[in-house]
Amino acid sequence: MTQPYTATAKQNPGRQSWLVEFRHPLRMDSADKPGKKTRKGLGTTDPERAQRLAGQLNRLLANEALWSLGARGEAEKLYDPEVIEIFYSEIEPRTPDARPLRDKLLPLPNREDGYAKVVMLGVPGAGKTTLVRQLIGTHPKREAFPSTSLNRTTTFPTELVLKPGRFEAVVTFMSEHETRFEVEECVSAAIVEAVEGDMPLVASTFLEKSDMRFRLKYLLGDLDEQSGEVDPYADGDSEGEIPEGDEAAQLNADERRRNALKVQEYIDRMFAIAAKCKKPVEAELGPLAEMLPADRATALELIEEQADASEEFLELVSDILDELRSKFESVTVGKFDKTTTGWPKAWLMKAAPDERAQFLAALRFFSGISDRLWGRLLTPLVNGMRVQGPFEADWASNETRLVLMDTEGLGHKANSTADLPEQTVTLLHEADVILLVDSAKNGLTNYAAGKALESIANSGLTRKLAMVFTHMDMASASGLKGQRLHDQVFSGLRNVVDNQLSKSLTPESSRFLLERLQGQTYYVGRIDKADPKGAEPELNRLLAHLMAEQPPVIKPVSVPQYNPAFLMMAIREAARDFRRQWQGILGISPDSDHKPKSWQTIKALSRRYAENWGENFELRPTANLRTALEAAVSSFLEGPIGWTGDPTPEQKRDAIERLKTAVTKQLPDLARRRLREQPQPSWHEAWVPRGTGSTITRRIRIEGIYQRWVPIPESRGDQAVVDFMNEMEHAVNTALLEFEAQVNAEAKSSVLIAKKAA
Repeated sequence: MTQPYTATAKQNPGRQSWLVEFRHPLRMDSADKPGKKTRKGLGTTDPERAQRLAGQLNRLLANEALWSLGARGEAEKLYDPEVIEIFYSEIEPRTPDARPLRDKLLPLPNREDGYAKVVMLGVPGAGKTTLVRQLIGTHPKREAFPSTSLNRTTTFPTELVLKPGRFEAVVTFMSEHETRFEVEECVSAAIVEAVEGDMPLVASTFLEKSDMRFRLKYLLGDLDEQSGEVDPYADGDSEGEIPEGDEAAQLNADERRRNALKVQEYIDRMFAIAAKCKKPVEAELGPLAEMLPADRATALELIEEQADASEEFLELVSDILDELRSKFESVTVGKFDKTTTGWPKAWLMKAAPDERAQFLAALRFFSGISDRLWGRLLTPLVNGMRVQGPFEADWASNETRLVLMDTEGLGHKANSTADLPEQTVTLLHEADVILLVDSAKNGLTNYAAGKALESIANSGLTRKLAMVFTHMDMASASGLKGQRLHDQVFSGLRNVVDNQLSKSLTPESSRFLLERLQGQTYYVGRIDKADPKGAEPELNRLLAHLMAEQPPVIKPVSVPQYNPAFLMMAIREAARDFRRQWQGILGISPDSDHKPKSWQTIKALSRRYAENWGENFELRPTANLRTALEAAVSSFLEGPIGWTGDPTPEQKRDAIERLKTAVTKQLPDLARRRLREQPQPSWHEAWVPRGTGSTITRRIRIEGIYQRWVPIPESRGDQAVVDFMNEMEHAVNTALLEFEAQVNAEAKSSVLIAKKAA
């Protein structure tokens, strides 16, 4: 007999809004059984409406015929939109990117409109966002937009359009479902730390997630209401001038005290949950303090599992979500586009050109990081921002029409993968210019910057690349000046190409990369100042390059010829590299470059892939696979065994670059299919193990996924290998056939032109 599922409308203590609690028949609980307990906001303060919606949900839960996405259309005829959203949003495929929503609400201009699209890349602290401020002409103190800091700041794509007319903005947010997922991870990690009873560590774990993206302290405030410590993530203006329009937005002493008390209450509840779940585990296994490290890790995982399944955990997460929902109420300008249950999908605002200060002040609710606004900032909930308006730098000698796309810092977390995330790779292929920013103080010493260069070169995007070295005013302290200083700084770039990149790039590809950057590298200093004295000529030279029409594409006149056997050899090496990397990460076999990750990290990865969450995590298998395949394809295409016709060296280089771009464009989808979509049930099987031995089981099952979907081609017959190679050969052959068609079309066109001329 089918288990009955019922929904109950209720309110959290002290809250006016109603929510509904039920067990979802299509979501698995911690014991891998249907019926995960779920709480969702109903989007109403009316008790009668809340009860009516709960009644509708109960009727839906009683009708098993409607328990699938295919039945959603039928259910929409029977129940209110809120009920449909509550039930089906839990099983819908995750939307990987909110960009289509921003495109709908505020479309971007394109090259046909006279605008150049520039994608900004750089390691944290390189000065990427500071350069953006200079290009759009915002004052570093009075306006402080976009936010900058001494360390990591940008955690979502920020799109800035320099366009005459009024100011407009669209900000998109995580869904309620995704926000709950992030809160659950923060609370769960904090409860594990609470087992040891260290209050500061528990507070830090709860308020600042280890990946430095989801920072609850921005939303909830800090535990210490009078904290005088210098925060490394605070705005550069924290100790100085208050940005225009922010005076009224700052929290007063009473608000800070209230926030601190609320945070303390949450942490006290975490300690209570930890103590409750620790007791039975120690009764069975003995005191944690006396355990060996491996046994202690197993015990902590058992405590975490019991905590996550407890009613107290569900209530705590629900209370925090209610508190986060209330934070949107502090925004009184612009308008929100909300779901049927009241969770914001987007925020929109328009302002006249003379309302610039008010416009930028409103944006700081969604992009700010200043500690004076902690408790009101919505920054952690934002997944993208698009801003358009009459921005212009005072030093600019010509009108500027740009679309600047500021991305998350490369290697945002020190021990995360350095491979570019999928969203960034997509932008690189769309861009007119790829602008890599690094500090002259560091000289490209960050490994992630080199990996970005490698990916750009392997993807055939070198022709789009330009480089900016910042902090030249500090680098000049060496005593060198002018061209000699530029040469010294550039030598650091040359060193990276000659050493780090030489492992994956051919000599021809490396030489082409250096030749490109030799003419398209810019050197600036003092750009953190309102008046970048001394840097104006170089900034104008950079601006002219960004605005210029890109070099005309060379007409294709010859097709490279390849031996497919070499492709198999390249793919075999890529598969081996990927598998070796992950065997090290999983602790299955030692690898000097990739150390084993903790049980918490591996478990979090398996859950993210099991539930199909995005790539905003320190481990990104799909990005690792895509990068390995990029290198393999690049190596293969760089070595043709012959050519049709008699192309010049420049024509050969152009053909190879075009082919690399055409093939690598297909690789994100291929990697996603192989490591996310097709093996998703296997990821669920890797996530569900609980209890003693589950850590080892999980690691082995993940390695099994890679063994099945990224097989290493060998001489013996294997259908999995055949399927893998067929996919790769299809990607390469498709690009080759399309390029050959372009060459033939160009040849026919040339013949017709010659006949007309005759």
